[in-house]
Amino acid sequence: MLKLLGIKCSRGTRLSFNLFLLVLVWLHFNSLDLGANFRFGVRAFPWWCLISLGCYALVSVGSELARVRDCPEEAQQLDQEIKEAKEFLTKKGLNW
Repeated sequence: MLKLLGIKCSRGTRLSFNLFLLVLVWLHFNSLDLGANFRFGVRAFPWWCLISLGCYALVSVGSELARVRDCPEEAQQLDQEIKEAKEFLTKKGLNW
């Protein structure tokens, strides 16, 4: 909203302002004498937003995990380091 008005500010300020406006609108609709179905929808809206945010987070993390590229060079380096560690510990008297 602030960006549309041409006011320069940080993303945090814009987020805070937009959340403040959203809460004001929600409180306004919550205070009106409306039908039971509409009142239920208004009161459930914050929970809907919270659940939607959780679903978005799960999908974002899941899609990033699905797109992770394998790193064969690092895997070979890790295998080499494991072998060196095993040899070192075998010299120190650890039995495998």
